[in-house]
Order: sequence, then structure tokens, then C-alpha cells
Amino acid sequence: MAYLTELQVEQIKQHVLQEDDALRYKYKAKSSQYDTRKVLHAEVEHYEELGWVAGPPLKTKTPISLRKGHDRQFEDDIWCMFYNLGFRTLNADEKLVIQWGQHETEKKQLDVVAVGDDAIFVVECKSAANATKKSFKTELNEMVQYMEGMTESLRQLYGKDKRVKYIFATRNYHIVEGGEDDQRMKDNGIYHLDDNAYNYICNLIKSYQTSVIYQFYGLMFKDELINNKPITIPALKGSMGNKDYYLFSIEPSTLLKIGFVLHRTRVNDSMAPTYQRLLIPKRLKGITKFIDDGGYFPNSIILNFAEPSSDLRITFDEIHKEEDSDSIFGLLNIPNAYGIAYIIDGQHRVYGYANSNMKNKHTIPVVAFSGMESEEQLKIFMEINENQKAVSKNLRIDLEEDLFWTSSRLDSRMKALRSSTIKELSSKPGTVLYNKISIGEDSADLSSIPFDTGLSQSGLIPKAKNTKWVDESDAYLYDKNETDINKAMTEARKRIAQFVLGCYETASDKMTSEAKEEFLLSNRATYAFIVLVGSLHAYLVNSGMLSVSSTISRRNEVIAPYIEALANGLNTLPQEESTFLRGIQGQGAEKKWLLSYQNIINRVYPDYFPEDLKEWKEMRDQDLQNEGKKLKEDIRKQLRRLLFERLEQVFKSKWLSGNIAIIKNEVENRIIKSDGDREDFDLMEYDWRDYLEVSDYKDIISKNFSYPEFEEVFSINIGLPFKSKTEKLAWLNLIPEGKGKKASALTRSDINRLELINSHLAQFISE
Repeated sequence: MAYLTELQVEQIKQHVLQEDDALRYKYKAKSSQYDTRKVLHAEVEHYEELGWVAGPPLKTKTPISLRKGHDRQFEDDIWCMFYNLGFRTLNADEKLVIQWGQHETEKKQLDVVAVGDDAIFVVECKSAANATKKSFKTELNEMVQYMEGMTESLRQLYGKDKRVKYIFATRNYHIVEGGEDDQRMKDNGIYHLDDNAYNYICNLIKSYQTSVIYQFYGLMFKDELINNKPITIPALKGSMGNKDYYLFSIEPSTLLKIGFVLHRTRVNDSMAPTYQRLLIPKRLKGITKFIDDGGYFPNSIILNFAEPSSDLRITFDEIHKEEDSDSIFGLLNIPNAYGIAYIIDGQHRVYGYANSNMKNKHTIPVVAFSGMESEEQLKIFMEINENQKAVSKNLRIDLEEDLFWTSSRLDSRMKALRSSTIKELSSKPGTVLYNKISIGEDSADLSSIPFDTGLSQSGLIPKAKNTKWVDESDAYLYDKNETDINKAMTEARKRIAQFVLGCYETASDKMTSEAKEEFLLSNRATYAFIVLVGSLHAYLVNSGMLSVSSTISRRNEVIAPYIEALANGLNTLPQEESTFLRGIQGQGAEKKWLLSYQNIINRVYPDYFPEDLKEWKEMRDQDLQNEGKKLKEDIRKQLRRLLFERLEQVFKSKWLSGNIAIIKNEVENRIIKSDGDREDFDLMEYDWRDYLEVSDYKDIISKNFSYPEFEEVFSINIGLPFKSKTEKLAWLNLIPEGKGKKASALTRSDINRLELINSHLAQFISE
């Protein structure tokens, strides 16, 4: 039934854009965070009172700008999302009103309307300035009320065959999964586009670019029939691994419509475990060009046909079977539905055809399973990609929860616990880490990698090797005595996430925004902070301030003063230390940040003095370094004297022959290379023995170690393993002069060893 008069149709068209130039101009305005205009110079003061900011004045006018409110910005972001998806019929402004019923009052202003070739999308936008909760019962009931009539009106405008999809888009609102609002949307076919879904679609646009529409339609119309006519294809049915499979070829244009990629993202959690990574745009373009230039891929796409209902199951009509073969030839009937075929392997090849001239001309080989559990799909995906770099570290970490949660290997289970804990840290609305960690293919400010390495070394989770625990501690938040694996894992995840989040909240509350951004909510700070939390926790347990039975709230209460000391120290960090931390690069940077954090707390709480921090402070003690430098010099002098004395004792007058002669020649060559360009250079004035390096001493001693005269003097026990020749000569590694930073890398333990070496050699020096 048509609700719209010709006049209403014309009025609606005035608020809809279809021209490319007009759309590009509107996109530019909507993609900016600011409204801009030019006003007369005399009007600037008035606008500034209203909050506008003036730019440098021009000849006759002054440009001014005003930041959009969060609600306007959200509507503009959704509009831009559809533009980037390829839609070129969009509402021009917020004044689009459409009659949806016969009564005069039955009309609705629509926030975003996007019309595509096959479907129309109607979006209701709701935004909050900060993360919060709210019931949308009234708004959703209103939406349900006008949907049927609005669909009729839109089809009157744009074609009776078009699908109409209603989207309820929210920003900073937490709608409980399975709650009343969530169920109300599911019952009425309304898609909830929350922050995660918006970010996911934006990532899809970046990765899939002009082919994104296929995955988007699969997401919006998952398991809905494209039409009632099934896709019938000749196929060969076989069996492997106790699973039936079908071998056939299909046009890429067809597979693109029914295919779906289970990206590892919160948006697809209901289909978990998911596993796929996003496409690589550069690779996609290369594949398209390769195909259009006559290339082809002989290897098969791997699929699994989902069977969400009895109406959406594949069927196979047998035609022929040979007696000597278990394979059966027949016709495979595939429901023509969106997102019914999960692409396990080969998504780049499939989507490479999206913009190819050959998508309707080629057929590509497929091996398809049906009704395969997600866990099995995940295992196949990992086996195929086991030795490929294409699976990112973030994705691998995310997959470990589903791969190893109930593994018989303890070390694998702890990987799963870390993976699950990271997701828990990022999923609590209203907390400082909410949606800030990259999980699977969900991109965010923080990588999951430093969280994983931090948790693995925090001491909050026990270490294991295969099926055995490595060590014992009362500081673990995992109950190793619990025999119910799922219970042990679930409770540990809850405890660890609650404890770590509590520490983050304490730090966040006390830190300035600048310090927080640099020293708490950055990738370089993540490892240091989490390992610090674990280190403090172990200290509090070992000192008796906490016990195994302490509640998590009690643990957070006791650790809070130490976290506050860190926050205050980072807020007032001297410029020298701040520059030092920011300048640390490369391997070992994370450990240095941790030591710096520990040092800040040690200044306030001297009893907190981890062994690594002691060594670090000793290595920065200049008096200690000078003492070590002097000891090394004394040892090298004694070594020189004793070495040549022993050579003469063993070889008498023939000591300067064989290997020693070779070393002498090498040393003299080094001297020539170093000083040979000098005008007054004379090799005869140099005593080559003064230019021996510790590596030369070690070479000579090692080759003569079988002589008692050498083993007696140069075999020195410094408290390390002491059986082999290599172990007995390990002390030589402590005495090189060192260059640059290596010269100041001595601890008190190193000094003690140098004193032992010096004393040992001194007893063989004859006056």
C-alpha cells in the first residue's frame, strides 16, 4: 500500500543526494570533526561567544570553526561509513522525514538512510559523551512500530524488490548481551551496530576496500535467503577424517555472495570460536591484477557450509557411484543465502575476484564440508597456516583461548588463560582498559602482545613445562589444586582480571592525563606495569601483608599505596629520567621500563627491593664500576705475567713457536692496521705482548690447558658449573676491558667474582 503522495516524494528527494560531486562535498564536511564557515569580521565576536573559534582573518571575512557535538559526530560517522562502503544514494541532512502510515502523525525523521543496489539501510543513532548504560525500550518499541510502514514507503521510492534493513547504532552505550534491549532487537531483525561493530566495519573497509560490500551484506543479512532458488552444481562427494566433503567448482561471483569470513572479532563472537585475519589490501590488488592478466590458482578454496536451520541445509542428489571407488558423483544443492559458506582458507583468492573482469567467467575449485563445528574449522585454519607469517601475533594470542582451554598440557592451558584474561581486561565497560586492547582482528590503542608477555612473567599465573608445574609460589592467582579444569580456569581469569584492572584504576585515578598516556596506556608501559603489579603482589605475599586466602578486593586495597607511589612518581618524573625512558629502544627496553618503575616505588618504600632492581642500581653505581675497572686492570696484568711464565716453564726457549707465533703475527697485523699510517711508525718499538686481547689469552690457555702448569693457575671456580674445560675458563669472560655501556655493566656479585679471580692469580705471582 502506497503511503506517499507525489508531493511527499518530491519533498523527500530534496533531502537525498545522488550526484557524485554533491556526495563528495558532503562527505568532506561530515568526515571533519568541525563545522566551518566564513563570517564578516564584525560578526566574529558574536560567534566566539557561542563557542566558535576564529582563524586568521582573510581579506573580507574570517574563517571560524566549532567542534561538533558527540551526537552529530556519531550520525556523521555512520553516514561516512556507508559512503565508504560504496553507497551513493544517501540522505543529505538530518531533515529527512518519511511518512510511514496513513495518519498525519505517522511520520519519522531518519538519522541515516543509505540505498544500495540490493538493499536499503535505515539507521537510528544514539550517542553518549562517555561510556554508560541505558534502557532503549521506548526507542526500540517506536522503531518496531514504524518498520513495516517505513519499508513500504521506501520500496515505493526505490523499488519493491529491495530489502530494507533497520540498524540501531550506539556509541558509548553498553547493551547487555541477552538483556531486554538485545533480545528486542534480535526478535525484530534489528541489527545492533555498537562500538565494536562500527570499528569492525571500518576495518573491513580498509582491508576489503571496494569489495567490502560482500562481507558487509553477509554481516547484515546472515543466513537470509537471497532468493528461493537453490544453487545446483555438479559435485563429487567423498570422505576423509570421518567427515564428508564435496569437491566442485563454482563462479566467484556466486561464492562472493554466499561466502562469509569468520574474522576474529567481538562482532562475530556469537559464532565463536572464530579465527580469520583481515585481508591485506595490497595483496588483494595484486591478486586481481594477476587474474585479469590471465593468471589462475589451481589449489582449492576450503569451505564449511553452515546449517543454521532445517531450511538452510545443503542436499546431495546421487547420480553415479563406481564399484571400485567410495566417491559419489551427483548434484549439490546449496541454499542461496547470505553468509552460508564460511571461508576457512582462500579468502584472498575469493575476494581477488570481486573487482576482476573474470568473476562471472571463471570457476574456482572448492573443497567443502558441511555442519563442521567451529573448533574443527579453527584447527584446520591453524594447521594450514601453522608455518605462515600471515597470522598475526595478536590473532594467534586470541586463538589460544579456544585452542588450549582444556588442553592436557599445563603450559598450553596457561597460554589459554592469558588469552582469555586479556579479553576480560578489555571487555569491562567503564574501566580504563575497556575496548583499548587489540583482540584478534579488532584494532585498538594497545596491542595484546605486551599484555601476554607481561602476564606470562608477572608471577600471577604459574609457569609450566608440558604437563608439570615449574615452581611453587603463594602469589599465584590460579588454584593448582582445583581438579575441575574449567572451574580453575574461569575463576583464575576472573581473579587476575579483577586484580589487574583494580591496579590500573588506582594508577589512572592518580596520574595526570599526560603521564597516563605515556606511562600507563601505551604499549611500552604495558609490560612494565603488569610485571610490576605481579612483583609487588609477590612482595606483599612473601612479607605477610597478603595471604593465599586474601580476597581480590583486599589485595587491591593493600597494593594501592604502592601503585599510588608509582603514579605520583611518574607525574613528577625529572626531565632526565623522562628523556631516558622515552629514548630507550630495541631489545631490553621493556625490562628497563620495569626497573625504572620499581625504582620509583623503592624510593618511597625501601623494603620493596627486588633482586633485579638491586643489580640494576649497582650497575649504575659509579664507585662500584670504578672498583670493577681497577680489578679488571690488575687481573689482566697478572694474567699477562703468569701466561708467559707458564709458557717458558713448559716450552723453555721454544715457547715462541707454533700457535704462539701465529697469534704474535695476528697481533702485529692489528698494530700495523691501527698505527701503521703514522710517519714515525716502527713496529720494532712495539711489544706485541702489550696488545694481546682477552680472547688471545683464552685461545692460548685453552690450547695448553692439558698441561698441569696451566690448569693449576688458570682453572678458577667462580661459583658457576665447574666440570668441563669451558666451565673452568669461564672467568675469562668477566675481564675484558669493555667498550661503551658494556664497561659499566657490573653488579656487586660481579665485583665479588673479580676479587676472587684476583686473589687466586695473586698467589702464583712470585716476588
